[in-house]
Amino acid sequence: MDLAYLQLPLVFFTAAAPMSSGAFIGLAIAFATTRFSAEELGRIDRWTLLPLAILAASFVAVLAFSFAPQSALLAIQGVGLGSLGFVAVMAVLFAVAALVYWVVAMVGKLADGVRKVYVGFLGVLAVVLSVAIGVAYSLSDVSTWASPVVPLGFAGFCVVGGVPLGMFVVAAARALPTARATRFGSIALISAFVGAVVSIFAVTVLMMNAQATAAAVLPGVDFLPGAWVYLVVSIVGFVAVLACMRGSLGGGRSSAPLGSTAGVSAMPWNSLDDAPVGDPARTDSVRTDAAHVRDTTGAGESTAATASSVGLLALGNVAVLVALVAARVLFYALQI
Repeated sequence: MDLAYLQLPLVFFTAAAPMSSGAFIGLAIAFATTRFSAEELGRIDRWTLLPLAILAASFVAVLAFSFAPQSALLAIQGVGLGSLGFVAVMAVLFAVAALVYWVVAMVGKLADGVRKVYVGFLGVLAVVLSVAIGVAYSLSDVSTWASPVVPLGFAGFCVVGGVPLGMFVVAAARALPTARATRFGSIALISAFVGAVVSIFAVTVLMMNAQATAAAVLPGVDFLPGAWVYLVVSIVGFVAVLACMRGSLGGGRSSAPLGSTAGVSAMPWNSLDDAPVGDPARTDSVRTDAAHVRDTTGAGESTAATASSVGLLALGNVAVLVALVAARVLFYALQI
């Protein structure tokens, strides 16, 4: 486990970079399924700075590690300069492409069709970047890492971590109610579920291979006591983010009938008792008050539902980040 702690900056980078870049997968699903208003697009573009900031933080962490003495561990582990160079090129390419997208979108010069294609391209590029990170480790001299499951797992990390972050951007921009009316929720949830299954499979296979390799060398010795705890934390985090995503798509619909009934019952009916039944003033007043109640109730429900969705998705993103970090700590600890 000490090896994992010595490489904590890399642990953060290999968890945060796939997650933050994968946010564009979630945004690509949103733009492909939903037609947002100009105001909603403007808010989404402003909130897109969040995954870019997380990506920048991960780059700072890996740069700090490269100048630290612990960086010599990469040479000991046999992580080749060619593989690292390819990862660096892909990281810079993605960062530049994402930054150009954000600047052009903020200026307001991005047509809807171009936006869909560009964000879709960024989503594909995010998966390529994540797989490149995994390939760099799978080509190292560490026997427990030399498996195609490693890059596969990184692709899963990108999807299961990125889609919820993209959904959080949409929710924070108060555009999730619009997206709920389309196929966005179902496609995003299915995508995240597939990413979670792939991630859990990769982490489980890695741990089993490491334990089997250790048992062949040192029979009867537990290579990494307590490794299952990190596996359980990862699984719980992946399940939790799926639950939070599902909950955020509810929108508080069950409260609508109750709110409307309560609002109508609170109307000042007594003030109309003196007017004749057929009086137009009485009818118009009732209609106006009822419309006012519906509008007020609807606005309250929308605000409460948005706040609830943002809170659930924030919690889900924290859970999946913890899951990714636990999986990466386990990965670095299982070195044979």
